[in-house]
Amino acid sequence: MVTPAIPISLILEILEDPKPAHVKHVLKSLYLCPETVTSASKADLNHFVSRTANLLNSREDYKRWFGCHIVQIVSLNPVVITTSGVGFITALLKLVHHQTSVTTVVFQNAVLALNSIIISIRGKPVLTREILTPNLPNIISALLENLERDVFTVLPILKQLLVKNTTTFKPFVKKLETKLVKLLVENFHTLDSSLQEEVCQTYAYLNLIKPTQHQTQPGSAQPLPDDQWRLKILQLMDETRNVIMVYDNIIELSSERESMDLIKQLPSFEKNDHHIFPFLHIDLSQPITLVSISERIDVLLKLLTALITVPTPFPVRIPLGQLVQLGNLLMGISPNYISIKPELKKDHDLKQMILNDIIKTQIHGCNLVLNISKTYKKLVLPHFPSILSSLEVIVPIKNEKGKKGINIDTQCALNMESDLLQVIQTVTELLHLVDSLTEFELVNKLVDVSILLLSKRTPLESLLQKQPVPTSIENNSQSQKNKKKKKSKDTTPLADILSHAELFELDPPKRTVQVIVSFFGVLIKKVSKLDANYKIKVIKYIIASAVKQQSINGTINALTVELLESLVLFPGVGEVYSVLPIVKRLLPNNEKLSLLTNPRFPILDVKYKPRAQETVEDDEDEDMDEIEVSVVETIVKDTFVEDLKIAKEVPKETPAVSVFKTEEQIQTMEFPSEDAQPTDEAKTRPLEEEDDTPSKRIKIQQSAQIAETEKHIEDESENDGSDFEIPLIDIDSDEE
Repeated sequence: MVTPAIPISLILEILEDPKPAHVKHVLKSLYLCPETVTSASKADLNHFVSRTANLLNSREDYKRWFGCHIVQIVSLNPVVITTSGVGFITALLKLVHHQTSVTTVVFQNAVLALNSIIISIRGKPVLTREILTPNLPNIISALLENLERDVFTVLPILKQLLVKNTTTFKPFVKKLETKLVKLLVENFHTLDSSLQEEVCQTYAYLNLIKPTQHQTQPGSAQPLPDDQWRLKILQLMDETRNVIMVYDNIIELSSERESMDLIKQLPSFEKNDHHIFPFLHIDLSQPITLVSISERIDVLLKLLTALITVPTPFPVRIPLGQLVQLGNLLMGISPNYISIKPELKKDHDLKQMILNDIIKTQIHGCNLVLNISKTYKKLVLPHFPSILSSLEVIVPIKNEKGKKGINIDTQCALNMESDLLQVIQTVTELLHLVDSLTEFELVNKLVDVSILLLSKRTPLESLLQKQPVPTSIENNSQSQKNKKKKKSKDTTPLADILSHAELFELDPPKRTVQVIVSFFGVLIKKVSKLDANYKIKVIKYIIASAVKQQSINGTINALTVELLESLVLFPGVGEVYSVLPIVKRLLPNNEKLSLLTNPRFPILDVKYKPRAQETVEDDEDEDMDEIEVSVVETIVKDTFVEDLKIAKEVPKETPAVSVFKTEEQIQTMEFPSEDAQPTDEAKTRPLEEEDDTPSKRIKIQQSAQIAETEKHIEDESENDGSDFEIPLIDIDSDEE
């Protein structure tokens, strides 16, 4: 059988002096064909292990790197781990401890190789007892000492060791906490967002290990497993409350009664020895220092989010109501409702920095509510009205003179694009939890904001505002020439913008489109009583977007298709129009829409009842006219003479019906005289070829049953008493 395996003898030869061209083939063979090592003889296996160890102990970085990759692959092999796991761990720890002679790339691969060995051994009782447990303290110590060297690689491994081996990790908790606090205080906001999450989650898992406490007295309540965890949540909320009170020195926070009531309901401790962060240093002469307030709140809320969202080995009592109140408090600190201190309004730069910092604080509170909603779902519903009211405060508005109602501040909304997207995400998550909505103020505002953010942006207005306007005109001709030259220089850069403004338009970012499209999808399904004006705005955007995608790309993406389906399947209450024809034209092959345009029902059993041949209904007579025409046209023309004589005697029941029949219901026929004998050619000639003369045609009503009609006419008398008189037709005169 053909396999990609390289013989063990050839692998041993390559490992003795590896070349860059051979590395890829050796690693691929070891990964795809582990039986190459498993089925090797004891001597070959010993040679393989020893040469891999030689690569790890080499002074060349390339050989060390190669050895680390081999260990990562063979760690999946139980034979190699059982026989040589301890040796590999020892060699890898040496690489981790060498801070100067080992490059960052080799250090990363050595740490990853250690982690692969730990994962392959964990859960196996004998291997854990014989190999992992004796070496675990050395591994934790080495990783802690080199945490700053590569936080992104080392910290997730330490977090897993803390969760899986809590007892072994207990002596190192204080050291890890010190390093984590240093990361939180000094350069937390310079880290990647995923790394920030790892730092917060690792700090949360430190509470799995309870601090040493005095022995409980007899009769006292037994401590619960989550006591330390819950205490840390309350301490972080208290520290956040203290940071919020810093705003009282900048804005009129104490005069806002609702905000102060929420602050009083938050947890409070007399001592501040549990605080993680030092005091804030804010200098109003340097407005940029105000940013530290929102940054401190951001870190504290991310720690709180980690404590209430990470999985734990025991149930945790979460103060959910207080956490929601904390989020509402932060979102309620709005510059639209809480004014700045009068003495600080004079400095424009300081005022602008205060407003920016307050808006960031609002978004941090919105992010807290979003994470709570994602984790605890319908447990948030009791706080649903208060959350919507707090979210509505974040939307920037302005009151224009002479106009009724409140309008969205367009420029401010564009500047707050990323912040408003966070609000839209939160509302989208909350709408998933309910079946209907009764308050539409926030939703209406967000629809306006969404349409604004989805529109194209152009820098035309801002560029025109920056252009200087001349205030005086000089009298001498020289100054006029200079002014004309200056005007020409100023307007040259704006030439293309003024004449081709569409070339400078920018499409909205992809993230903006994704967030708002998701919001529209939930809005259509959940808010059936949305105001018609706002519903039309949503429909116009969706259809316009679908048409644009189809014209440019030839297809409509999945998100837009889902929106179009939702428009048809979830119509609003009281809608008198339907977008089904438009959507069906855009999606002609859609199966869901096909069920609406062409319903398919299950086949039912039908029993046919025999009908009496003698009874023929009047309405069926008219329906059979078209069918009977083809029968009448096949009758030989020489029989028409006898039929014509009978037709002179009109039945009493329908004497004048033939006059009021439409052309579709009247059969026109031509028939010769009694003396004339039709030729063979005339017999077969169709009626349509006859001359269309009034004297040669007569309109006769065709009944459903010809035989029955003839019998009925013969029984009738000529004097039937009808008011309508039909003139006699002389056939002989027509022939003449």
